[in-house]
Amino acid sequence: MALTQPWWGALVLLVLTAVAVIAVLWRRRPRVPGGALPFAAAARLRSLPRFRALARRRLRWAVVEATALAVAAAGVSMLVARPVDVDAQSAQRSNRDVVLCMDVSGSMQRVVRDVLGAFGELAGHLEGERLALVLFDSAAVTGFPLTDDASFVREQLASEAREMTGRRVPGTGLGDVGSSLIGDGLVSCLQRFDGDPDRSRTVVLATDNQTSGRSLYSLDEAAAMAADDGVLVFGITPNDNTVTATHELTEQVRLTGGDTLLLDPNMPLGDIVEAVEATQRRELEGPARLEAEDLLWPGVGLTMVGVVGAAFARRRGMA
Repeated sequence: MALTQPWWGALVLLVLTAVAVIAVLWRRRPRVPGGALPFAAAARLRSLPRFRALARRRLRWAVVEATALAVAAAGVSMLVARPVDVDAQSAQRSNRDVVLCMDVSGSMQRVVRDVLGAFGELAGHLEGERLALVLFDSAAVTGFPLTDDASFVREQLASEAREMTGRRVPGTGLGDVGSSLIGDGLVSCLQRFDGDPDRSRTVVLATDNQTSGRSLYSLDEAAAMAADDGVLVFGITPNDNTVTATHELTEQVRLTGGDTLLLDPNMPLGDIVEAVEATQRRELEGPARLEAEDLLWPGVGLTMVGVVGAAFARRRGMA
């Protein structure tokens, strides 16, 4: 809890304290001549046990009344000071753009459905992020652009998984330049971001890194471009991939702050989702954004307790 206007609260408390002091001094001022009734046996009356017991009782309830009024004053000053409940939220947690970059060459056909299924589950776990899908072989096509519509993303991913299995995705073949041009595919995915400087950017690159053909960009050139642009690249590759290809992919994505996950045929999709989310969280940690919500109940509660307590003490003290 924090106070948004502490000085106003302190000022109100000071004013109420001054009013209480003035009221006490006013009650203890010398009586006006003629305003009192002479009573010769006053000292004897004060010495009576019953009188002394009533006086102590009155004093106790007066102390209770003063304490209750102090509590009420504290409640009023707290309301004026405007207490708020402060919650620290990740400043970038809901400002992420994730491009799902899918190698759909022939060597990746056996794992396409698993990867797209993991992407669909990933879409259901992320909140506030925008996702896009890019499919590439020797050329790249956009499955869908950046969007935060999770249901649309899941529908499109399921549709792509049904349609692409066992056949070449239209638009991903480009003449006789070869296939699985990883560097060109990654560069194409980097170009799908809209350049908003306030949003964090991540590419999830699913590939076996088995390049066969002439590419404009090598993998290391594409990774360097991603690092320069502040884009995290997370790799997903089949677990039976060649050691050399997996090692090269891992080295390059780590330059961007990411890592590589080996895709096991028996691996639950949730493991892929958790691995991707964990890498993104490490990259996206940053200054927290403070969200404040007014807290009225402490001040109102103190004021009500004080007023009710003072009224009760006054009634019992006068009884």
